Amino acid sequence: MELTIKLAQQRSHMEVPMGTNLLEALRSGGFIVDAPCGGRGTCGKCKVTVDGVEMLACQTTVHRDMTVELPEIGRDSILTAGISVASGLSGGCHVAFDIGTTTIAGFLIDGSGQALCSESCENPQRAYGADVISRIQYAIKTDGTVQTHLIRQCLSRMITAMCQKCGVDEENIQILSIVGNPAMQQLFLGISPENLAKLPFTPVLTQMQEVAAKEYLPCLPNAKLLIVPDISGFVGADTMACLLSTDLGTQKDWTLLVDIGTNGEMVLGNKDRMVASSTAAGPALEGANISCGMRGRPGAIDHVWIENGTLRCSTIGGLPAEGICGSGLIDAAAAALELGLINSRGRVQTEDHCIHLTEQVVLTQEDIRQLQLAKGAIAAGIQLMAEHLEIETEDIRKVFLAGAFGTFMDPSSACRIGLLPPELEGRIEAVGNAAGSGAKLLACDPEAGNRVKALMEKTEFLELASIADFQYVFAENMTF
Repeated sequence: MELTIKLAQQRSHMEVPMGTNLLEALRSGGFIVDAPCGGRGTCGKCKVTVDGVEMLACQTTVHRDMTVELPEIGRDSILTAGISVASGLSGGCHVAFDIGTTTIAGFLIDGSGQALCSESCENPQRAYGADVISRIQYAIKTDGTVQTHLIRQCLSRMITAMCQKCGVDEENIQILSIVGNPAMQQLFLGISPENLAKLPFTPVLTQMQEVAAKEYLPCLPNAKLLIVPDISGFVGADTMACLLSTDLGTQKDWTLLVDIGTNGEMVLGNKDRMVASSTAAGPALEGANISCGMRGRPGAIDHVWIENGTLRCSTIGGLPAEGICGSGLIDAAAAALELGLINSRGRVQTEDHCIHLTEQVVLTQEDIRQLQLAKGAIAAGIQLMAEHLEIETEDIRKVFLAGAFGTFMDPSSACRIGLLPPELEGRIEAVGNAAGSGAKLLACDPEAGNRVKALMEKTEFLELASIADFQYVFAENMTF
């Protein structure tokens, strides 16, 4: 029996079989609903209004005709700025993309590497989970066709928009460069991510390749697609792009690169030796799994500080606070520590076991625990990489923080809570969208491919979970 779902704001409708899960129905109809937990009913974020009653889409079954109102979703503040790339290397126009788990940044560039224009958007795959693991599991269960179609469709729209904006014919695009974590790359290429769901998490993409872009994006009939190799199953081409743009492999001193998202990728090394690792930081630092958490969009608390003995906060765009994003969460924990609202073990010391930032936005004991899990994983990774290289963390002379979270996070707050080693405060430099910068470099520099090959040979992958002391070090680093 077919039932009708009316979408109120969109003035459209769809027919679905009785018993269909509402979230699945909305996904299949092309409507994006935030579902950080992937539809397991644990995050409480996929709220919709059904016939005037608020419900979780993932927990609602279509058993009658219904009218559904989707929530208004503001646009994330997506970082596109990064490191300037070398100029005067090749001719023509090229396109470069950084496909992140949460957001996508695209660039139309000339042969000098200068961006003629850029586009950004949220990753449409977010309806299948905020974290990589949820999307991998869904892709394995359904063969990944839907996710592959979504990402290719999204990139095609972005390319068309950039070309129209700059008056460039899509037929004249020569090179398409795409970087992302292994799961995002494989889903774009139509390769099952099953290898990322079981030991030993062996990467599929291990060499630089050039193929016809039209096989994946028909809007680019004459372009070559550069496929960038992955360092490991969970350290991908986006990290390789960061290494290119920061020149970490040429540094004389010990240098740490940290790109914190739903997965935390890190590289520690210098011109002689480099080691890379990945930690499951989880989506807490991007607002998921936090009771009042949200991504970095207008209305999100982005910074918290102490004023006259009380907590004060600012929001993106100066709007009334709707929730809190990652940078605000780090600040709030640091400030709460200073005021004694939480102790070094992460126990909230208030009577109601909550930290009140505004009347609407509070942090619960479970929120602090989620932060501790995320920061413990990152801090443990840094400590174990240093031990593997037989150096002390204080021997690290420079820290590159890549990505949106690293750009907007206050380094002093990160050091205060132990997300980054406190002794490194003052050595930290935000490098913006370094992955996007690396993608641009790959597109316009004919020698970049050779540099990638050299970095692949030089970079050792350290599997943190295989280290005997990992659980001990992780637990130790969960304290503030």
